[in-house]
Amino acid sequence: MVGFLIFNITEMRMTDAKQTITIKIRLFAGLDQDADLNGYDRREGLNLNVPRGTRLKKVVKMIGLADRHLLAYFINGEQVELRQKLEDGDDISCLKPAAGG
Repeated sequence: MVGFLIFNITEMRMTDAKQTITIKIRLFAGLDQDADLNGYDRREGLNLNVPRGTRLKKVVKMIGLADRHLLAYFINGEQVELRQKLEDGDDISCLKPAAGG
């Protein structure tokens, strides 16, 4: 990829506050390292301000998660798909599915 994105890890602002919602995204199973989010706080997650009507897919792509179609996503404890529209206050969890025994 040519170029890079620099942002404040604790809060990312994309547009005017009147047109935005605030969400929290939490990355599990090493996804914070996969996304290369320096300074990511595993206890607090990442607070983002995104435009109203944003879909989960856009946020996942924005933070740089590779193989996003292979991950599991939960919003407020319920499993969702990437096309899910986000609402103000959503708490998003991203993780790598695992199996074993």
